[in-house]
Amino acid sequence: MLWNDLDMELERQRWERDQRLEQIGREIRERIEKVESRCRESEEARRKEWEQLEGRVMTAEEKQERRSDEFLRLVNAVASEHLKMIGDLSDDMTRRSEEARGENRAHTEALLRVLDRLPPD
Repeated sequence: MLWNDLDMELERQRWERDQRLEQIGREIRERIEKVESRCRESEEARRKEWEQLEGRVMTAEEKQERRSDEFLRLVNAVASEHLKMIGDLSDDMTRRSEEARGENRAHTEALLRVLDRLPPD
C-alpha cells in the first residue's frame, strides 16, 4: 500500500513539474513575442519619421543599413529580456528551494517526534 502511495506522489510531482515547465515555456514565448512586436513597431515608426524628415523614400542601401540596425536593436532587446527572465527564474528557484527546505525541515521534525514516541524494543 505504501509503495502505491509513493508511486502516486512521484507521479503527481512529475505532472506538476511538467505543468510548471509548460507554463514557463509559454511565458517565455509570450515575453519574446512582445519584445519582437515592440521592436517591429519601433522600427516602422523610425522609418516613417526618417522618410518624413528626408522627404523621400529610402534607397536600397539605406534600407539595408536600416535592416542591419533593426536586427542589432532586436538582438539587444531580446538579450536584455533573456537576462530579465534568467533573473526571474533565479528568484523563483531560490524561493522554491527555500520552500522545499522548510517542508523538509518540518517533515524531519515530525519524523523525529514520531520516532521519539515509538516504544523501545
